[in-house]
Amino acid sequence: MGKHPTDRREKSSTQSRRPKPYGSRPHVDVLFEGAPPTKQNNPVPLPPISGSRNFNSASVRSADVKGKAKASPPPSSDVPTDINDLLGREEERSGGTFIIVAGSYEKLLYGIEGSFRPGEHKPTLKPIFIFPAHLGCVKAVAASPGGKWLATGSEDEFIKVWDLRRRKEVGSLSQHSGSITSLHFPTSSHLVSTSVDATLSLFRTSDWALLKSLKGHSGRVNDVDIHYTGRVALSVGKDQTLKMWDLMRGRGASSLALGQEAELVSWSPTGMFFAVLFTHKIEIYSLSIKLLHTLESKIRFNTMTIASLPSTDPDGQPTLVLCVGTEKGVVEVHRLEEPIEEGDPWNVIKISTLGGHTNRIKSVSTLDFTRDGIASTLLSSVSSDGLINVYDLSPVMEKSEETSQPIATYDTKGSRLTCVVMADGKKEFKASKGKVNKRPEDEVESDGDTSGSEEEGDDDIYDASGDEGEDGEGEDGVEVELEEDEEEEEEEEEGEVE
Repeated sequence: MGKHPTDRREKSSTQSRRPKPYGSRPHVDVLFEGAPPTKQNNPVPLPPISGSRNFNSASVRSADVKGKAKASPPPSSDVPTDINDLLGREEERSGGTFIIVAGSYEKLLYGIEGSFRPGEHKPTLKPIFIFPAHLGCVKAVAASPGGKWLATGSEDEFIKVWDLRRRKEVGSLSQHSGSITSLHFPTSSHLVSTSVDATLSLFRTSDWALLKSLKGHSGRVNDVDIHYTGRVALSVGKDQTLKMWDLMRGRGASSLALGQEAELVSWSPTGMFFAVLFTHKIEIYSLSIKLLHTLESKIRFNTMTIASLPSTDPDGQPTLVLCVGTEKGVVEVHRLEEPIEEGDPWNVIKISTLGGHTNRIKSVSTLDFTRDGIASTLLSSVSSDGLINVYDLSPVMEKSEETSQPIATYDTKGSRLTCVVMADGKKEFKASKGKVNKRPEDEVESDGDTSGSEEEGDDDIYDASGDEGEDGEGEDGVEVELEEDEEEEEEEEEGEVE
């Protein structure tokens, strides 16, 4: 994770480099391919790069986080340098391929394609694009389920949207007035972003319209994660609170004081619990916001993700693991064992360590992957050492307490990597099934700022499933219950209309 940018944005060097003019009220700028620019819809262009300009040129320079100019690391010689070839090229993908996208302090965006040959257990990593994507450090990347859309966020306060399959820029979203801190696609049809400006934004990908701007945090929002149903979001911020959001209505649902600032929050793949990361500990909570377990360490925790490992037994249950990137340059893998009976303690057991880095881990991402008919889980990690590592988590269960080395590595030659996401363009996302239970009133106090958005409406602003059945249930029968009083909601909404 590293340190967050300062809240004093007016003194930052990236603020002075923002394209002008920038109105007092943020708006959404999107240019679709083939659409002419208008005064209301002006795209934010990529840094000027001519067709003959080579990224290996010594004239390509960037600013580090302290504002000192430095030469960007040169890409490999087999990377296309013509901007038209770089973004407009269609490539055939064979079976068994995945994409890794990583951002850096040097404003560069790396796109790496991994491919498995039949019968081989180690992928080949090939760079497919490397270019400066923003005017400031790239802070966040996210890929939509299925690998269609790619979103990148930066200290320059813009969110860039890319068509990952066609390798083309779609446009820029300028809703936020501060550095982008996290991005998340709950479904292929929606994007959620967070920022230093204390807000969360919900966009619709069909036309990239802003559906809702959620306000409730009193300072920087550090991270957001969405329940697999797409109906509930969790966020953590500088104000030392955990907030739950009802995405169906676009309003705050509840708030919990954490006592200290949390860096990240992550739902489990089953949606039955979630984890909150602090600098030296990780807390695991139930759906009723009850603390289940605390994992502590003297070594700083920088990033985490919860993954599901497929069982080798056809009738067996998947194994849930917590993967934690540390300041020491390793990724710790902990097996999460839920208690058989309610009230029993959880078991969180360290089963492996992933090596291969020489500096702090900045970000990790996992991908459920199938090759040669065998299901596995891949993990990619990026570090300040400039390496992008890929691991196969499936053998981890068989090599308890051993240090595992990456099955593939790509070296960016010194780029200070900040964030990473894995995507598989050949498969659509299928979430595990679960149920979100109602939270008891005595454990979570209601968030009084239910007006924490710019607009209120009577209808659902966000169709999470896209195919709902009767009684508000999706086709999988999942029903999300939130601690909201319907009568109070209606009175509030009527009052706002008046």
